[in-house]
Order: sequence, then structure tokens, then C-alpha cells
Amino acid sequence: MDEPVTPVPTQQQREKDRLEKEPDQELELDLESLGLEDREIPPERIQKLEKIGSGGFKDVFIGKFKGRKIAISEFRGQLSAMDIKELKLLGGFDHPNIVRFLGVSIPENTRETPVMIVSELCSNGDLFDYVRNVNPPTLHQVLVMMLDIARGLEYLHLRKPSVIHRDCKSSNILITAKGTAKIADFGLAKVKQSTRSMVRSLVGTVNWQAPELWHAHPKYNHKVDVFSCAMVFWEMLQWHLPNKKFPWEGMNEHAIYEIVGSKRQRPSVSGLRKQWCPEIVDLIERMWAQDHQDRPTMSEVVEALEDLVAHR
Repeated sequence: MDEPVTPVPTQQQREKDRLEKEPDQELELDLESLGLEDREIPPERIQKLEKIGSGGFKDVFIGKFKGRKIAISEFRGQLSAMDIKELKLLGGFDHPNIVRFLGVSIPENTRETPVMIVSELCSNGDLFDYVRNVNPPTLHQVLVMMLDIARGLEYLHLRKPSVIHRDCKSSNILITAKGTAKIADFGLAKVKQSTRSMVRSLVGTVNWQAPELWHAHPKYNHKVDVFSCAMVFWEMLQWHLPNKKFPWEGMNEHAIYEIVGSKRQRPSVSGLRKQWCPEIVDLIERMWAQDHQDRPTMSEVVEALEDLVAHR
């Protein structure tokens, strides 16, 4: 099943296009200035095996490094400013629910040979496909996976400086062989120096996105991730259905703006309280509140999920 396609360029694509037009001097891949000089991996030490996916401007392969299987992201063409920003962020992350960055491989001629980012292999792929290809788990297993996601986002929000992911969706959450969920894809992440200030800029994937991002000059904070996380959780509660849906499947951007922004509607939760449990649906409904001030923090979401996991 493909991810949503809209007839107009997505906000994410517009942001990518804008960043890629930044001056060339912004795109110097200087590992020392990124604090990654100790993360460089000589290309000859990496063994590339089968291709497992592609998207945007990169292909993803299974590979081997130091005798263990790893994931290799191979960039088609030159790195963008967005790619380099993601590299800088990845080097500083250390959390069991964030995909672990192992290093970067830079060839002598980056115009002829691609740059490769090496990270831990999450062999069950992304959550979008996992929900659709794996038999429905128990309520407890779903809650544990939700807690993984919430803890990963909480870690980003509590960092100093703080990080807003801005593109939390099921295809940006990877699943390990043991079923642990990990946050990935930080190309659109935003570093905030203050947890109180609001950020101005527009990015993300509309189907999972908070409505405050849709203004001409948007102002938002960490609560946009809380909203998107609620959409991911709702998607996970479709697991038992034969015809699984992602949020607003089949609708274009403008229809979603209307139904979520103007009409303040949300995906249907009909039958989900009975199928799973009332408490998780209640939590989701708080998380996708229209006003960001009415949404819990990710720390509050973690606390609620920890309580549910302990008693379910």
C-alpha cells in the first residue's frame, strides 16, 4: 500500500526544494564542524547487500559493518542542507527509541560516488507497512509499542537544545526484529533553543499534521508532534481491521485542511473503545485537540501509557 499522494506539491517537497536551492557553501560536508569527525567510516569497510527501499533522494540497503548487519542510506546526487542538518542531529542522539546513527561514509568524489549514512538495522521495516503486514498484536503489545514512540518523542522534546520532529508519521517509525519502535528521519526536525517560544515555518506531511501548521505564517511548538503522534496511534488501532486506513486516506491536502482545520473533525474512533480499551482512545482524543494548549505534553503521554501498560 502506497503512502498518500496529493495532486499538488506537498509542504515537505516545497521545503526540500527550498533547502536545496540554498548556496553551495552551505552544503560543505565538513565532519569536524558537525562534531562527527570520529564517526567517519571508510567506504571499503562497508559491505552493501540487498536494496530494501527508496524514497525522496536516497536508497536504503542492508549492509555489513564490523561483522553485523546495518542499514545504509545512499544519497542520489549531492547532499542537501536538510541532509546535513539531519546528520548533525543524528550524531547527538542516544536513546533506545531513536534509530542509532553509527557513522557516515564519504567517498573522495561525492559527485561520482554516493555519500552513505550508516545506522542500526530495524529489520521489520517501518510502522506503516508493519501494521499492514503483521497479524494484530495484543492490546498490551500495542500499548508497549505506543510507549516506545512516546518515549522517543519525549527524549527529543526534553533535549537541550530541544528538538521538534515535525514529521512524525508511521513511515518515519521503524521496528526492530524484537518489535521495538524507534523514531527515524530527522530531515525536517527543528532545533529550539527555548521550550516556551513558538517556531515559524511550514513543513511535514498533511495527513498526520497539526492544523496550526497551515497558517500563512505558522507559529507552533512541541505540541505539533503530540498531534501527529495521536494520528499514528489511531493508525495503530486500525490493526484489527481487514481494510486498514491511514489518516484521511484518499483525500487531498485542501480537503484535509477543510475537514481538520475548519470543521475540526478527526478520524472516526467508532468501535475502537470496545475493540481495544477506552483509556487509549481518550488519550488520543486529548492528543489531537484543536488548540495546542489543550494537548498533553509528550511526558504526560508517556506517564499515561506507562500506567496503561502496567495495568493491561
